[in-house]
Amino acid sequence: MLTKDIFLKRVLPSIFVTTIVLIIVVFFMVKKNSTKFHEVKVSFNLEDMNDHLFTEKKLKQKPSLLFFGFTHCPDVCPASLQLLTNLIEEMGKDAGKINYYFFTADPDRDTKEVLKKYLSSFNSKILGVTGKKEELQKLYQALDIYIKKVDLGKDNYTIDHTASFIILNSGSEKVGTMIHEGFSKLIVIDNLGKIQFPKEDVVGNLKKLLEL
Repeated sequence: MLTKDIFLKRVLPSIFVTTIVLIIVVFFMVKKNSTKFHEVKVSFNLEDMNDHLFTEKKLKQKPSLLFFGFTHCPDVCPASLQLLTNLIEEMGKDAGKINYYFFTADPDRDTKEVLKKYLSSFNSKILGVTGKKEELQKLYQALDIYIKKVDLGKDNYTIDHTASFIILNSGSEKVGTMIHEGFSKLIVIDNLGKIQFPKEDVVGNLKKLLEL
């Protein structure tokens, strides 16, 4: 028989513990489901600056930081690559847990040789990637990268392009972006558009976002 004494001493505590466990489980399920990442589902065939085939499989080897630019860029690209170089050096041994890619927005001029020479001014972990326009276009579209050729006359042109870094996890999912603030420092933003604080701790925020 279930007496009042048994109920208070045995049954009620069990109900309480079970309720707490259920609340915790539901909380983490809701939290997990509320974080939806955009997986990069695209197939492409490109080449890196070292004359190796570069396909979508490379983006699943480990987390990646992607930047899209061109070697004739007068300011945004060199400034961004220098900030990336600084970040890689600041990360120390953890830098090896991420791949760093510079995809050209100007395949007509950015050959493998040109990319290799250009990137020699920055950290050696940054790998340049080029290829046919139609193959690059697949990646641009999959990541919503803005690329526009602007005619300057006299057979010259420049490229307007997205100037933020794309952050991918090892599942090739976009978990955030990284932007530069006044060409002087980087800021990490998650996939929901929220700036990660403290925003000065770029290394910590990047590692947290990628669960390194």
